[in-house]
Amino acid sequence: MTLVRTVEELEQVVGSRPLGSLMKSVDQLDEHCLRMLALSPFAVAGFADEDGRARMTTVGGTPGFARVVGATVQIDLHESVALASSVGCGLLFFIPGLGETLRVNGKGVVEGNTLVVTVEEAFAHCAKAFLRSSFWEPPVKVQPVSMVPTPTGLLAESDVLTWLSRAPFIVLTSWDAAGHADASPKGDPPGFLRLDQGRVAIPDRPGNRRTDTFHNVVEQRRVALLAFIPGEDSVLEVSGDASLTTEPALLSSMAVAGKTPKIALLLDPRDTRLTPSTALAKAKLWDASRHVPEAERPNMAHVFIDHVKQNRQRGVAATAVRAIASKRMMSWALSHDYEKNRY
Repeated sequence: MTLVRTVEELEQVVGSRPLGSLMKSVDQLDEHCLRMLALSPFAVAGFADEDGRARMTTVGGTPGFARVVGATVQIDLHESVALASSVGCGLLFFIPGLGETLRVNGKGVVEGNTLVVTVEEAFAHCAKAFLRSSFWEPPVKVQPVSMVPTPTGLLAESDVLTWLSRAPFIVLTSWDAAGHADASPKGDPPGFLRLDQGRVAIPDRPGNRRTDTFHNVVEQRRVALLAFIPGEDSVLEVSGDASLTTEPALLSSMAVAGKTPKIALLLDPRDTRLTPSTALAKAKLWDASRHVPEAERPNMAHVFIDHVKQNRQRGVAATAVRAIASKRMMSWALSHDYEKNRY
């Protein structure tokens, strides 16, 4: 097994993080973020519980469920949640019919039945995970596929194994050494998840190249996964410790359209939970009549460029990125990238 243990080793495999991608994040909720929140009926929240275990839950049910109060996002919870006060919370907001998502990270506390997250970072995420998984297409019944090698431990449970084999979309929450959280979407056709010596293996695909999850895992192995099957109102939560691998045989088994991933994440499960989601049932994400009409969706090229220009990164390179950022060029780049570089 070829494991990646340092930032230097990681960047030798996937490259360094482009400044332009990092500059798409802002430290407060601007008008674009507020609009996306108003359109979103559903989100996932990643957090660490009082015992320090990685956890994820679903929230929402109706558009605009997340209330913005000052520098905080406030969300009514469907289930009791106990957060570790020293660890951050990552939120990923879904807008029905839109491929891009809004990621909001910060410090979270629970007040009564309300999750209150003080915003430290917000940015829009590219649409490739949704496109590759056909997330917003009419749900198609997917039959379980055989997952080899023979699963062991928690993964040998039939309901867990069946769910993983059918799921085309997951969200991963991870933390850096300082406890800052991040929730990142991953998607592919059903059957993209693999098993490797009792661990769930998740391939890396082209995206925004921030590689936040991988950098976090190098610093801190705690990770939680939430797996979705379009049309189903339940979710599978898997939490445990993660590592990164470049094992050739494993990566080759994950090739799509002749493109082999450069790296994969391995999740060694400590807990699994397959549970109904009240938020999913209420949000009815796959009811096409509830999808936001295209004319009412945010122009994501404008969102990305405005966030780059708002970013407070200093230095000559950052100044140059802001100066050359163009909404027309971004519109073309998004269309081309989504079509030509999904794998």
